[in-house]
Amino acid sequence: MVKKKNEIWTVVSPKMHSLLKEYAQQNQLASTRAKMIMYILYHFQPEQLLEDYTFQSRLGKMINIKVSDAELSYIQGLAKKYNVTISRLLRNIVYTYFYTLDKGEIVGGLIDANCEKA
Repeated sequence: MVKKKNEIWTVVSPKMHSLLKEYAQQNQLASTRAKMIMYILYHFQPEQLLEDYTFQSRLGKMINIKVSDAELSYIQGLAKKYNVTISRLLRNIVYTYFYTLDKGEIVGGLIDANCEKA
């Protein structure tokens, strides 16, 4: 029996698309955007998601992620928790993550490598 692969996707702004790759490379993490999104999903649980109001679907960059059944179940649970679609969850969690880093805040135990503590 061939196992069906699960695929999820999102569309992010060009800025977020670039930030995903740059951040991963700077911090020596998995350099694909899909793996970076998965890294954020498993290491960042904000109280609430911020909406990327700069996002325009006509200018957006699509990201497709292949996930296991367990990963899909986890992501579906997060989408339900935040009451959004999976695509919107992924877009908003990436935006919230980089917004938080830009503000120099600690992110789920992670801190921006370029941000110095006072």
